[in-house]
Amino acid sequence: MTHTPQAAFAHYTAQDVDAVLDSVVVPIYEATHADVISDPFYSAERFVERVRRYMKSSGFELVAAEVNGQPVGLAFGYALPEAARWWQGLTTPVDPDLIAETGHRTFALCELMVHPDWQRRGIAQALHDELLHHRPEQRATLLVREDNMAAQTAYAKWGWEKMGKLKPFPDSPNYDALILPLDR
Repeated sequence: MTHTPQAAFAHYTAQDVDAVLDSVVVPIYEATHADVISDPFYSAERFVERVRRYMKSSGFELVAAEVNGQPVGLAFGYALPEAARWWQGLTTPVDPDLIAETGHRTFALCELMVHPDWQRRGIAQALHDELLHHRPEQRATLLVREDNMAAQTAYAKWGWEKMGKLKPFPDSPNYDALILPLDR
């Protein structure tokens, strides 16, 4: 890893995201998913549909990182509601208590993206920490592609633990579902 640049962070609520969706969120998504963007599941249009659904959820928050006024990354998620759809598609058995949601137990980290020109400089971890450090939930969860070894390694280093496998949509890849306690 090279020197971590000084990043400035901006926090956005769901009501604020529309102002940066086309200018910041989508361009960073397209840059970070260039290898899979031709797959309909990863299309920018489908991504925007998912983001708009997440924005309707309680506790939605997006954090964007800028270096010298240039957007370089972002992370966002929301609090899982009771009977969350998030856990549908589990392909491995888990204790039902582990996936019981109360509406304030679990923060779902939906995306953590850093523009390829700015990767391996500590920005992903800084975004991760900036988004999660003040969350009121007891824990966080995220899905990471089974084949994304760089992300798998980073999340393990940051304390995330694998709890099972999940396929959230019929046309999605398989993911590892990870959990991180937030009551630190």
